[in-house]
Amino acid sequence: MRARIDAFAAALTNLTADGYEAVAQQHFTPAMLARRSAAERRALVGRLKDDFGAITVRGIQARPDGTVSIIVRGSTGAEGRVDLTLEPAPSYRIAGIAIELGGADDEADAPPPPVTASMTTEALGTALDGYLRGQAEAGAFSGTVLVARDGRVVFDKAYGLADRTRAAANAASTRFNVGSINKIFTKTAIARLMAQGRLALTDTVGALLPDYPNRDARAATVDQLLTHQAGIADFFGPAFNAAPKSQFRSNADYYRFVAPQPLLFPPGTRRQYCNGCYIVLGQIVERLAGVPYERYVAEHVFGPAGMTGAGFFHADRLPPGVAIGYTRRGAGAGPGVELRSNETMHGAAGSGAGGAYASAADLLAFDNALREGRLLDAKMTAWVMGSEQAAPGTRAGGLGIAGGAPGLNAVIESEGMWTVVVLANLDPPAAERLGLAIHRQLSKR
Repeated sequence: MRARIDAFAAALTNLTADGYEAVAQQHFTPAMLARRSAAERRALVGRLKDDFGAITVRGIQARPDGTVSIIVRGSTGAEGRVDLTLEPAPSYRIAGIAIELGGADDEADAPPPPVTASMTTEALGTALDGYLRGQAEAGAFSGTVLVARDGRVVFDKAYGLADRTRAAANAASTRFNVGSINKIFTKTAIARLMAQGRLALTDTVGALLPDYPNRDARAATVDQLLTHQAGIADFFGPAFNAAPKSQFRSNADYYRFVAPQPLLFPPGTRRQYCNGCYIVLGQIVERLAGVPYERYVAEHVFGPAGMTGAGFFHADRLPPGVAIGYTRRGAGAGPGVELRSNETMHGAAGSGAGGAYASAADLLAFDNALREGRLLDAKMTAWVMGSEQAAPGTRAGGLGIAGGAPGLNAVIESEGMWTVVVLANLDPPAAERLGLAIHRQLSKR
C-alpha cells in the first residue's frame, strides 16, 4: 500500500505527463484507468501544473473515511490536497482521486452533457444550451462555449457576467484571459523564427542572450526551455506576491524579474513545469525580431491566424468587451467566500508564459490556421502540435491546451473533427471540466 502512495507522491513532485501516466498504468485499478483516457490524464497534468507550478508534498495523512490525503503546496502559492481511495484489500491499487484546491473538488467530472455527434445542429444547440444554463445557474460556470465541426461553428453562446460590478453580461465575442494557452503562441513564434533559420533547438541562452544575468543559465538550450528542462525560476513566489503588480506590464518586465534568480536545477538534469522558461523564450523572440514580444506575436501569430480580438491587455485598464476575472482563492479562500476581482493577484499584463486575452472565436481561428498551414508548414505545424505530420488536405492531429489561475480558466480540445473551446472568468476548473465533458461526448465512437 505504502509503495503505491509513495509512487503517486513522487509523481506529483516531479510532475510530467509521462511520469503520471507510468504511475497510472502501474498503480491504478482497471476501472480507474478506464474512467479517463490517456489524453485526459495529460490534460489533468497540465491543469495541475497551471494551478500549482512546482509541487512540494508537505505531508501524507490517513483519514477516518479510509482515504489517504497527500498535502501539497505549489510554487504558485496554491495549497491543496490529493485524496487517494485505495482498494480495500491487496493489492491496494488506487481506485479514486479527488484534488482539492481552494475548497473545490478539481478532479470532479462535470455531468455528461446530453449530446451526441449524430445530432442535428439545432438539436445539439438546444441540448447544450439547457445543460450550460444549468451549470451557470448553479454558479459553476461563467463564460463562453464554442463548438465547431470541421472548423465551422455549430454552437457559440455566453453565460454569466463579464463585470459583476456593472452587471455586464458575457457575450460570445467577450475576450478572456487564456492563461497558459499563451504558451502555444510563444511556441508558434519560436517555430516561425526556426523556419526562417534564425535559431535552432540546440542554440543556447548564452548564444542568443549573451548578457543573460545568471551565468549558470546560459548553457540551457532552446529545446530545454520549450520542454521545461532548463531550470529557470518561476516568477510566482513571495517576491512576486510582495511586488506591485503594476510593474509587470510586458514580457520584458517579467524577464528582468526572473532572469537574475538562481536556477532551480542545472539545465537538462530534470523536467519541471516552467513559466520562467517561456518568459525567456519571449525575450529570445524579442531579441531576434527586434520588436517587443507582444508586437511580434500580434503581427506574426494573431494577425495571420485571423484572431481579430486577441491581444495583450492591461488588467488595470481593460478595453471594452473583456471579462474581469473573479476568484475565491487567496486569503480566506473557501466555497463560502464571496467572489472578488483577481486584478491584484496577477501582473498588470501577461508574458510569454501566459496572460494574453482572446475570444472563443479567436482560439478557433488559431486552431484552424494551424491546421490549414497558414502559420507554418506541415512539418513545423506537427512540431508545434506535438503530433505526426498530417496528410495533405486533412485536419488530423490532436490539440489539447488549458490555462488556469485564480479567476481565469480556458481550454481548447480539438482532434480535427470536433473543436471545443470553453473560456471562464472563474477559478479552475470551471472551463476545463465542461470542455472535457463536451468533447468526450462528441468524440465517442
